Amino acid sequence: MAQTLIQKILSRNTGNKIEQTGDIVRVQPEMILASNLSINKIIRKFNQSGMKTIINPDRLVLVNNASPVDSVHQTRDTQQFQDFVHHHNIKSYYELGRSGFPSNVAINNGHIVPGMLTVSSEQHFSELGVIGCLPILASEHEMALSLATGELWIQIPVSAKFRLNGEPGQWITGTDVGLHIIKNYDLPDDPKCVLEFSGEGLAGLPLNERYNLARILTYYGYQYVLFEPDPYVLEYLNQRTADEAHFERPDENAEYVDEFEINLSAVTPMIAVSVEGEEVEIAGIETFTGKKIHKILAGASGAGRYEDFLRALKMVRYSKIHQNVQMIIMPSDTMVYSDMINDGLAGIFLDLGCEIYPSSLFKVLKDGLGVYTKAVHVMTTSPALFQSACQTEGHYVFLGSIISCFAAAVQGTIIHPKALEEEIIRDQQHSHHHHDSHNDKQEE
Repeated sequence: MAQTLIQKILSRNTGNKIEQTGDIVRVQPEMILASNLSINKIIRKFNQSGMKTIINPDRLVLVNNASPVDSVHQTRDTQQFQDFVHHHNIKSYYELGRSGFPSNVAINNGHIVPGMLTVSSEQHFSELGVIGCLPILASEHEMALSLATGELWIQIPVSAKFRLNGEPGQWITGTDVGLHIIKNYDLPDDPKCVLEFSGEGLAGLPLNERYNLARILTYYGYQYVLFEPDPYVLEYLNQRTADEAHFERPDENAEYVDEFEINLSAVTPMIAVSVEGEEVEIAGIETFTGKKIHKILAGASGAGRYEDFLRALKMVRYSKIHQNVQMIIMPSDTMVYSDMINDGLAGIFLDLGCEIYPSSLFKVLKDGLGVYTKAVHVMTTSPALFQSACQTEGHYVFLGSIISCFAAAVQGTIIHPKALEEEIIRDQQHSHHHHDSHNDKQEE
C-alpha cells in the first residue's frame, strides 16, 4: 500500500511499514525539545512520577529564553530549570545570550534534520516540519515519560495534500500564502490532520517563507505541517550539521483525505484583522488601504529571520519610519541578531527609526504589546502575538507579512507595497530632478 510522508517517517522510526491511519504505534523520539514555556511543568511531572534518570540526555535540547524575570515564581522556575540541566548533565542547553525562539535555535544549531521524529509540548515546534522533520506534539506528562523511557505512543493521523504550483509575485511572502489558503480553501476540520506540502511551486518559496507559511497554519490550529525536503533544505543544513538525514517522499498514489492545488501566482498581499466584538476578517490588503497604524512589531515568532528583514529593507528602499508610528523589530534569535549587527543591518534599522528588541522580551510583548484600545491600531507579523491580542479587551490588531508591515511603517497607514514603492521612486526622481536643476542654476 502506498504511503504518505508521515507514514514514511513513522515506518523508518518504528521499523515497521505504517499503512493504516488511526492505529496506535510506539515511536522513539530522536530529539526531545523544550523551553522555559513548558520545561518546568515537565520537570514537576518527572519528579512527581518518581523518575530519576533521563535515558538519553544527548537527545534533549533545552532553550531558556525567559527575560526579564518578572516574578518570584519565575525566578524559582528559572532556578529549577538550571538545576535540572546541571543535575542531568544536559549538553544541548541554550541560556540567555545564546537562545531565542526555541524552534529557530534548534534548527540553526544543527539539531534537526529531514526524516527525524521529535517530540515537544510547545505549538511553535510544529514549524520543524518545514525541513521534513516530524514534530510530535505531546502533553507534559507524555514528555516526562519520554525522558525516562525514550518512547512515546501516538495515533497515526490522516493527511491532506497541498500541491504548490506557479511562482509567487514580487510582494508575496509565506504569510500571504498561509492567509490565502485559510481564506479560500475548505480545510480539514481535524486539527491533527497532516498538511503535506509539495509541488514545483516550492522552488519559488525560500526556506524563510516556508517557515512563515507553516507558522500561519500552525497558529490556525494544525499540529502537523510537513514539507517535502528539497535541495534548498540540503544546502541550508550542510552549513549547520553533519548528522545523517533521511529525505523521505510520499508515494505517488498515497491516499489523502483531501487534495488541494495552490496557484502561487494567484496569491495577493493578505491581511487579517481582529477588532473586539467582531469575527477575524481575512482579505486582500486593498480592503484595508488607508487604515492608520500606530504600533508595529515585525519579527519575533513571525518573519524574524535575517532574510525577512533584508527583504523588507530593500522593499522600502531604506526609507525612514513614519513619525507617528512606533516600529519595533525583533530578531528571532541571538544568531540572527548577531548577523544583523555584524553586517550593519541593525545600525541601518536604528537610523531609520526602528527600535530593536531581543527575542527574550517576546513574552512581555505577548502579554501586552502596549495598552490595547480601539484607538490604537497595532500591526504584527507574529501569529502568536495576533492570537494573544485577540483575547484582550479593546483590541484593534492586524496580522500581515513583514513587507506589508514595513510598508505601513513608512506610510503611516496600510498600503499595498507596490503602491508605496511607486511613491518612493517618484519622490526620489523628483528629488534628483530638483537637485540637478539647482546645480544647473549654479553653473549659470
